[in-house]
Amino acid sequence: MLFAELYHREIYGVIEGLDRVRFRGTDRMLSNAGGFSRALVLSGLPFKDFGVWAEAATKLLRAGCEGRARALGIPVRYLDRGGVDKDALARQIAREQGTAQDGSVCMLSVVETCVSPTVAPNRGSRQLEVRMRPRKCVFIYHYFDHPQVGFGHVRLQTWAPYTAHICLNGRHWLEKQLLAAGVGHLKTGNCFPWIADVAAAQRLMDAQLETNWPALLDSLALGMCPALPDLCAPLKVQRCWSADQTEFATDVMFRSAAALGALFPKLVL
Repeated sequence: MLFAELYHREIYGVIEGLDRVRFRGTDRMLSNAGGFSRALVLSGLPFKDFGVWAEAATKLLRAGCEGRARALGIPVRYLDRGGVDKDALARQIAREQGTAQDGSVCMLSVVETCVSPTVAPNRGSRQLEVRMRPRKCVFIYHYFDHPQVGFGHVRLQTWAPYTAHICLNGRHWLEKQLLAAGVGHLKTGNCFPWIADVAAAQRLMDAQLETNWPALLDSLALGMCPALPDLCAPLKVQRCWSADQTEFATDVMFRSAAALGALFPKLVL
């Protein structure tokens, strides 16, 4: 890093690695009209029964999540409006009520927009067909302060095709790693002004990249609803995980506030 080389006398250390990452879990067959049609045919579910089946599957899915929350002893809250800072609300709940043994904080549900399949008649063929359309449905957010990866959440769409998003943060993850390794540090918000062993911290951040991502993400999704694979029978939901939003960040730790203050005017030109 050229900046660190130029100002090495003023800089105490540098770490770089994952920052905010959002993973998307999608069933490739169920995420498009043609694939969903084939899934209905293969499962033996008549197109005319799709609406009744979908309503029942959604009820089971929501009940499964609520049952999991009760088992964990964490609060369930329905948000009756959009625009709520769910991360801030979850952190407030964690401060006031603590976390479950596995790190779970709460489950929040809210109506949001999505793209989902529907069955409608085709006037030309005079047959029912699957179409993908925008609609609204309930999404459930499972917030946690996980013992391995730290603060994050799983976001689950409760209507077909049951897409899941998992948001993690490499800095929160590193904090858990440093605590486990006994490495002294100071974390402010989403950055580290000071780490006792910078080289060790960088090795820990590099180790994050060697994670078995499907195993980790599947376990986080199942931690929200253990019965998830069976709730959509006879359809088989098999999620393929991808990282649809990623941030890679660098923390530069200065030896003193005065050292940074002297350089700051040059940095903002």
